[in-house]
Amino acid sequence: MKKVIILGANGGTAREIVPRLLGQGDVELTLFARHPQRLRHLEGPHAHAVAGDARNRDDLKRAIQGQDIVISAMGGMDLGDKIEGVVAVMEELGVRRLIAISAGGIYDELPEPFNSWDKGMTGYTRPTNLKTAEVMERSSLDYTVLRPVWLTNKPVEEVELTRKGETFRGTETSRASLARFIADLVRNPKLHINENLGIAQPHTDGPRPAAYR
Repeated sequence: MKKVIILGANGGTAREIVPRLLGQGDVELTLFARHPQRLRHLEGPHAHAVAGDARNRDDLKRAIQGQDIVISAMGGMDLGDKIEGVVAVMEELGVRRLIAISAGGIYDELPEPFNSWDKGMTGYTRPTNLKTAEVMERSSLDYTVLRPVWLTNKPVEEVELTRKGETFRGTETSRASLARFIADLVRNPKLHINENLGIAQPHTDGPRPAAYR
């Protein structure tokens, strides 16, 4: 069994990840959240929820000890600081595989005019998301940084990837596709090691996401 922990397990993307991981049949899943009682309906023979605050190193140590793969679905204006703590704990414990969600736009890699529109809407979040990627890239871990853009609840799972240094393609990312991609990385943890990937839906290029046109 692969031991996998999801940090930020109460979030919308995490809730898409959980069933896709449990469907693999060889995953023992830990759901880490400040309010684990909200996740009791997801618990079962191969999933259990634990209480913890990602800003607390002791909480992280207790939860990450013995895990094979750490998935961060966390957000917030302190995301970079939280990831810094996660990386430090993983390096201390010898847990190597980290998959974490950052955000598109942190390198001004979105095409114009989408980049200017996105910066006007969410530019204040770019520094902490950039720190998230930089902390992971400086680490000794086997990491994958994922940079989605505007998240949707559409059921589409097809993705279009861009690599760091390439111009981003697409204006929206479905939570379902992000979850499917992460589940595929868990299935084969050697995929996309030490890569920093933009992830979006094909055929969504434009000046802004469809919901804002």
